[in-house]
Amino acid sequence: MAGNARAPSRCLWVLEELGLEYEHVPLNPNTGETRTPGYLALNPSGKIPTFVEDDFVLTESIAINAYLASQKPNALWPKAPRSIAKLNQWVSWAVTELEPPVVAIFREGRRPPESIDQTRIAAWKADVTAKLQDVLEPHLSRHAYLLPGEDFTLADLNLAALVGNVKGFGLLPAECVHTERWLGRCLGRPAWQRVQEPA
Repeated sequence: MAGNARAPSRCLWVLEELGLEYEHVPLNPNTGETRTPGYLALNPSGKIPTFVEDDFVLTESIAINAYLASQKPNALWPKAPRSIAKLNQWVSWAVTELEPPVVAIFREGRRPPESIDQTRIAAWKADVTAKLQDVLEPHLSRHAYLLPGEDFTLADLNLAALVGNVKGFGLLPAECVHTERWLGRCLGRPAWQRVQEPA
């Protein structure tokens, strides 16, 4: 598994949850380590993470996680087709609705201070807050985890990794008490704690 300390964290989390042996090869995209000919042969987009298993290469963290979880079915990957559909629904919501404004805030904040557009940041922050309050919080007020009738699944893992960043930005509204409790249950798992340990 190639990546840096931040980007592949949800993939490392899955590997730890499943108890799989793996080698994590940290790469720094800011120093060109993801633009070498060797790496680009594996991942032409030059992004991280990249998963390599024998001659099988897979990119995009959500695809990697789905592959890993489905190859070793357990609580992360439910058995019922409708539960899998709900899992995919929540993961799709995370990456198409919640993640884009979070990434935009992060990227804008890395610009030189004089060129940061605070108006755009404020709009993105309002978007994130509204989605948490209008979609995630009402659902978690009725369910302990994202999939009704299921325990912690890959849907929770993928979304919690993102909402953890949201909280780190100070964007988790105080009113989202059920989301806060759910996040605590997810990030309190031993597998996530192992991912956070210094290398």
